[in-house]
Amino acid sequence: MANDNQTEEKKPNLNYDWYLLGCADIAKQYLKQGEEGIPLAQKSLELMLKDAKIFDPWIVNTVTDPKVIPKTIENQLQTYNQFRADQTVEDLIGRYDEDISRYLGENAGNVANDLGEFMGEKYNDIVKKVGEAKYILDGKKKFNRGSDEEVEEAEKTMEKYQKVIATIQMLEGQRLSKFRMRVEEEVVKENFQELYKKEDKKDKK
Repeated sequence: MANDNQTEEKKPNLNYDWYLLGCADIAKQYLKQGEEGIPLAQKSLELMLKDAKIFDPWIVNTVTDPKVIPKTIENQLQTYNQFRADQTVEDLIGRYDEDISRYLGENAGNVANDLGEFMGEKYNDIVKKVGEAKYILDGKKKFNRGSDEEVEEAEKTMEKYQKVIATIQMLEGQRLSKFRMRVEEEVVKENFQELYKKEDKKDKK
């Protein structure tokens, strides 16, 4: 219990939805592209601040400064993971009710029915169980390591959680994909505006 309390105390008191910070993963991916990825990483951070309704110039200019972008992203993802660690399957899936209804129509209720037994479980715990099961199965396949009982149990774990993992991965993957598209469209828009901006007559003199 002491550890849980300590974890709670470390969480910052945010005035926006912590879930927005997950989009920092897109900025991180852009940053891996090197110099050409910096403008896209900057735009990712700008849009995250906009969504969080943070417009203070000193904040915007600081966190989007190329010199501090890597640390900004690191801190954002650290905070994101702090909050995410407490989220149940129900917490995460509940964010996508509209998407689920759009994808499944009248069958949208099947998600709650099929995943009902997992709704109260923390998603991070499920990911950990699946990771451990995969480790056992990979060890058996590559090195013939692990008993038959361990392998059988691992296969059951993988099968048990397959649908819940796939569901959340698809929903979150689509969300990040939309954010990436938004970032790139904004950058292209700005590039076009710069390319075709009207020169001031005074500048020509």
